[in-house]
Amino acid sequence: MKIMKKSSAGFTLIEVIASLVVMTIVGAVAAMGLVQGIKAYVTTRTSSETVQQAEYALNRLKLEFMNMDTVTAAGADTITFKTDKINGSTQGTLYTFTRTGNEIDLTVTPPAGAASTNALITGLGTYGTGLLTYRNNAGGAWVPAAGFGSPNTCTANSLHDITINLIIPRSDGGGDLTFTTSVNPRNNECVDGPRAVSVGQ
Repeated sequence: MKIMKKSSAGFTLIEVIASLVVMTIVGAVAAMGLVQGIKAYVTTRTSSETVQQAEYALNRLKLEFMNMDTVTAAGADTITFKTDKINGSTQGTLYTFTRTGNEIDLTVTPPAGAASTNALITGLGTYGTGLLTYRNNAGGAWVPAAGFGSPNTCTANSLHDITINLIIPRSDGGGDLTFTTSVNPRNNECVDGPRAVSVGQ
């Protein structure tokens, strides 16, 4: 008497459906991970470019402020000064930095030549305060009327430092990035650089 054996070859319909469901879930999870990875890469790259632009602008501002000789006008969003004067001459290159809307423009006027204006940085965020703040040797606010450089003498009202604030929106829309630095101009009328600020440090 022969006993009929049930064949175990192949898959049942339920096993095939279950396999397809599992593969679909795994594929969806992998796709979501890939999309998130691409988004993170794009955000990181854009943020890196933003930081590089901010560093370039800050370094240019710091360099020019460090070497300025005579300030002719100064405000929260603009400053005009001369630099590279020779032997006390009134001649010198005139620099004007101005924040207008979402960009900072630099205007350079050589002693004998036409002025040229270029954007130093664009894409700035919304400012609640100014681009620049000024502090005197007494720790208070410096005002242009106090003067800067020769023939002024070193007093508590002399310019001690300029603080630069760059506000740039984050690429992911998550608020703003703020870049801040301070500069002590080397041509301050105080011998051996600015005096120590007496308060506010």
